[in-house]
Amino acid sequence: MAQRARLRALLQHRRAQLLLVNSLTFGLEVCLAAGITYVPPLLLEAGVEEKFMTMVLGIGPVLGLVFVPMVPRLHSLCCRIPKVIRRLFVAELCSWMALMTFMLFYTDFVGEGLYHGVPRAKPGTDARRHYDEGVRMGSLGLFLQCVTSIFFSTIMDWLVKQFGTRAVYLASVAFFPVAALVMCLSRSVAVVTVSAALTGFTFSALQILPYTLASLYHHEKQVFLHKYKSKEEEDTAQQDKMVFPKGLLSSQKLPYQNGHPGGIFSSSSSPPAAAASSALCGGSPCDVSLMMIVGDPDSVSPGRGICLDLAILDSAFLLSQVVPSLVMGSIVQFTQSVTAYMASAAAFGLVAIYFATKVVFDKSDVAKCSV
Repeated sequence: MAQRARLRALLQHRRAQLLLVNSLTFGLEVCLAAGITYVPPLLLEAGVEEKFMTMVLGIGPVLGLVFVPMVPRLHSLCCRIPKVIRRLFVAELCSWMALMTFMLFYTDFVGEGLYHGVPRAKPGTDARRHYDEGVRMGSLGLFLQCVTSIFFSTIMDWLVKQFGTRAVYLASVAFFPVAALVMCLSRSVAVVTVSAALTGFTFSALQILPYTLASLYHHEKQVFLHKYKSKEEEDTAQQDKMVFPKGLLSSQKLPYQNGHPGGIFSSSSSPPAAAASSALCGGSPCDVSLMMIVGDPDSVSPGRGICLDLAILDSAFLLSQVVPSLVMGSIVQFTQSVTAYMASAAAFGLVAIYFATKVVFDKSDVAKCSV
């Protein structure tokens, strides 16, 4: 019993809980990496057409969107999402679409495009052997991408302090289409592998900076989230909207919050605060606000907090896999070239650059939301 109690106390420690959450995330990332690396080649080797192979990859994200409990609320909350969050969501969605198009189909691109292998060839043939070698080299590129992402994650705080969130975020988004275009044009395995590894910079930034910005928005709600008002505005709204009339305190009894009827301050139990307020009023009745109203009641989403906005940003990751998985197979079949994978990733990256410039990074950008 003592050991069990000691273990329970240890697990309730914040660092222990953080370690458990990171361990769970680590396991999920391993599964995701294995799926991204080996599922597309296995499907192609099994004889599945390119178009249907990409659609199979979209089943997981679609199921995630269906079964996540928060998602059904998104439809009703869509029109009430603050503009700063909406801009950040769109930019992150486009950036993730570019990155996921690259990650989902990179091994197939290397196996067919660089090594000129054929996934449907019989085992033991040169075409099949070249394709398998390409898949292994592609998995090495994705591994190096993860290593690069870890490196930039460790120095991200230093980068933000040195160059600012705007510069780091825009640089990471702008760097990806450049790397994707290099992979499109180069036939060198070494150059393509290095370009794939450097996309870890974008991968790291997308997992850190959007959530940093969301935290900034909620830390300074009066500046970035217009439904919140400053303390002075709250006091003015209280006096203008709901104020006790003169003499109401002495003549009318109101229910307490728990429904108990009675005077606000009874003569038998007057707290010190009541006596102090009576002295400050100088014998004249004081104006007392009935309730605190923050912002326009019609525009405030009840129960809204930072967790909801973080969940909205997380949904961009799932949504980013749906569109590429549905359309990329048809695009490759139409162009008859797996280079279309990297070209599409670069195109999504260019769109992401445009929307990234619309993101609100500081107080000077707040005017963008009114446009």
